[in-house]
Amino acid sequence: MKTKIETIDFREFMAGTHRKSKRPTRAYSGFLPTITPQTLFPIHDGGFALFLAGVGTIMVVAFSERFLARGGFPEVAYAVAEIGRFVFPILAYGAVLWLFFFGLRGV
Repeated sequence: MKTKIETIDFREFMAGTHRKSKRPTRAYSGFLPTITPQTLFPIHDGGFALFLAGVGTIMVVAFSERFLARGGFPEVAYAVAEIGRFVFPILAYGAVLWLFFFGLRGV
């Protein structure tokens, strides 16, 4: 069985004009929503922006605690850890409750 070899001009290849579409470029489904970066990460939504701010705050506190401990300030790192040990579970449970009662209204 022989396969046909296609020769493409370099300029056409670089310009992207050599492609011949054999199937439709867009497929629509009535059951699934369109998945785009804007729907996966809806920054314009206030709840998602608050979620990102919370995650960022937790990461900053965790990294600052680690750098304080390594930098020779174990007392300050211990104080940050103690405050985080009390505050972070309250925030986490509050976020889960908010998600169940307010965040899933549109689903």
